[in-house]
Amino acid sequence: MPITGMRPRTALLGGSFDPPHLGHIHLMHEVATLTPIGRLVIIPANISNFKQDSRPASFHDRVAMLRLLVSDYRAMFPLDGLEVEISSWEGEQGGVSYTSDTIRHFLPDIADEGRVNFIIGDDILSRLDGWHDYDYLCSHVRFWCFSRSGKASPPPGCDVVMIPSEILPASSTQIRDGDERMLSESVRKYIHEHDLYRA
Repeated sequence: MPITGMRPRTALLGGSFDPPHLGHIHLMHEVATLTPIGRLVIIPANISNFKQDSRPASFHDRVAMLRLLVSDYRAMFPLDGLEVEISSWEGEQGGVSYTSDTIRHFLPDIADEGRVNFIIGDDILSRLDGWHDYDYLCSHVRFWCFSRSGKASPPPGCDVVMIPSEILPASSTQIRDGDERMLSESVRKYIHEHDLYRA
């Protein structure tokens, strides 16, 4: 059943999206069906703080693939009613992307009871206290955590909404290594046409 209460206007979803895949489509559908969120802003990182040594596809390519993925999501779930858009803000800033900087930027426009709604999975929850500017995040973010195991525990002091879900397992690393089973057709075609992830 959807979570009840006042409907937040917007939530953010960050990540490398290198590449975006069917797991992300499934997450969008779960946001639409399991939460009261009506607008989702996807924010690809320029350089992830936790992947500073990696060499992702270009920011331009990742945004292009996300646009294709969002179109695929709308085709697969036309009745969801979730407004999805992509923000290039972190790419425009350059350098390493820190979630706290992004929250500071978006907070004035999308605050919901003084906080920014931010989507995460329970794999991130246990590492949340290692995020840059953790205390600021706990004070200004409401984390909507999709939990497949149901066993994850929120860190103390943070506003976390736990959402039992059926997260679709998918790995961007495996896709980059050649396993294309979790790609939507349009993203797979883009990867081939632009010769991405080829050793």
